[in-house]
Amino acid sequence: MKIKDKLKSFFQVDIIILMLFIVLSIFGVVMVYSASSYFSLATLGNSEYFLYRQLAFLVFGFILAIVIANFGRSFFFKERLLQISYGILILLLIFVLTQTGIKGARSWINLRLFNLQPSEFSKVILIWASAFYYSKFKDTHDWKLLYRIPIGMMVLVNMLVLIQPDFGTVMIITLMMWLLALTTGYSKRALGISGGLFVLGYLFTFLPISIIQYVPFIKSYQVGRFLSFHNPWDDTSGVGYQSIQGFLALARGGLTGTGLSSSIQKTGFLPEAHTDFILAIVGEELGFFMIWLVLIVLFFLIIYIIRKALSCRSAFARYICLGVGVFLLVQSSVNIGALLGLAPITGVPLPFLSYGGSSLIVSSIAIGMVLFALKYDKEYLEEVKTKIRMNELKLEEDEEKEISQEEQVEEVNVQLIEEEDEHEEIAGG
Repeated sequence: MKIKDKLKSFFQVDIIILMLFIVLSIFGVVMVYSASSYFSLATLGNSEYFLYRQLAFLVFGFILAIVIANFGRSFFFKERLLQISYGILILLLIFVLTQTGIKGARSWINLRLFNLQPSEFSKVILIWASAFYYSKFKDTHDWKLLYRIPIGMMVLVNMLVLIQPDFGTVMIITLMMWLLALTTGYSKRALGISGGLFVLGYLFTFLPISIIQYVPFIKSYQVGRFLSFHNPWDDTSGVGYQSIQGFLALARGGLTGTGLSSSIQKTGFLPEAHTDFILAIVGEELGFFMIWLVLIVLFFLIIYIIRKALSCRSAFARYICLGVGVFLLVQSSVNIGALLGLAPITGVPLPFLSYGGSSLIVSSIAIGMVLFALKYDKEYLEEVKTKIRMNELKLEEDEEKEISQEEQVEEVNVQLIEEEDEHEEIAGG
């Protein structure tokens, strides 16, 4: 009975978030298998290679999320552990620069079982750091003190990631930290300034290639992505090829799709079909209606997390939820935008759906952080209520003591008056 109760309390988390996470991830495993079967059979001789790996990542990620949700209190509030985690991240980001590059970027460390991408883990560590320091200095009137540590941590990470180079991750981290900083509500003007800077950043992508190619840390293949961003048909066999193949996949699928596992684009036509462009395969095989259903579920999860954040009483829990919600929103939007030709193709995976151990594990950690934050917020609220009750009881006790003291003083006064009256009677007699 005790074991049953422990297991029951272990899964006492927000069931809506947990179920949406499981549904999206399982759907992702199915689509990874469908999108990767031809590629893995042709290159590795095993059509189920990516299926088993993604399934293993999902199981590990689910366990990790539940563990974080239940034991997060033992480490999330310890600044020393945060600093150690950040230090390990920086060492990994430096070490990854010594590795052999994959497709022009030195972003992965080969661990035999899977390729570890340290820059992915920087997202959840920076969310943790932001929540910790924003809640710690929430009452300060010095904006430098409030933003100095989280923004400083972000700048160092971005510098190391740019050297790899991984412009997509830098863009995700910068937008995520920027929007999370805005939620502190420190300056009303910040929102307008941020909107202006975002517009300028977007207009930057319209600059001629002859200018963009001189921007530091942007490589030649990334310059090509800026070219294909607005008009991929300018170079149909070069930098615009992937975008065009993604469009063809969506067009071929129509409203209802060609049927699961019946994609043509995944048979060597669409690069990264099981990773960055998995949504194109969803559209080709299951149709436009299924894409909308997937996006509705995904963005419902994001909106639900943000709404929960706004109802949190604890500042730490609120910033954790907001950070994760913003992270999922930005990354999903960039991935979908790249498929639709609204953003540059930067190799950003779609949360929960795209293949990738680091990506799925980080998304699972993020969900675990939200589940912990909401669980902690309930405990925090109960602690606040308990303190209020204790203070009320203490006030009642103090009032009772004051009343009893007043009664004692009145009794003493009555006795004194009676003694004086008796003394006067004796004296008069």
